[in-house]
Amino acid sequence: MAVTSHPEIKTQKSILVFLPRRAAQVIVSKLIEHGYGANAVHSVPELFDALRSDSYCLAVTTRPDIDMVRNIKSMPVVNLEVFFHSVGIIGDGVTSSKQFDGKAFLERVKALSEPRSTRSAAIHAHTAANANSSGARRQMSRWWEAARSYLDSRARAGAKK
Repeated sequence: MAVTSHPEIKTQKSILVFLPRRAAQVIVSKLIEHGYGANAVHSVPELFDALRSDSYCLAVTTRPDIDMVRNIKSMPVVNLEVFFHSVGIIGDGVTSSKQFDGKAFLERVKALSEPRSTRSAAIHAHTAANANSSGARRQMSRWWEAARSYLDSRARAGAKK
């Protein structure tokens, strides 16, 4: 049984949540609360049918299931696990717990659910604003040089094998 979004939220493609039932219900309700259409599925056959429907702009799942989603359909996938962070609590003894970063999760969903043309325009505008500063240009140049050097060294190491 799939958990579905409100029918009035249909202006864009929905977000598919592939998680265990209780976790999926929480994530779907938060997405709906923030204006996204969202549906949850809990089994592989449901996942397959949902992804083949072409009704989804991205999927939310955990690391073990990312490859399965991408093998069915090439689409952006949000790994829910990266939004849980260890929080140490100092008291009688040192304990650790996990805290969910909901703000970062929603920012990632927003970035991935926007149409590509909108994302491209925002990236180009941001890049143009940063390019006005000579310091930003130098920093970008250093970053590209470091990345190129790293990739060249990896390519040489791979060629030796």
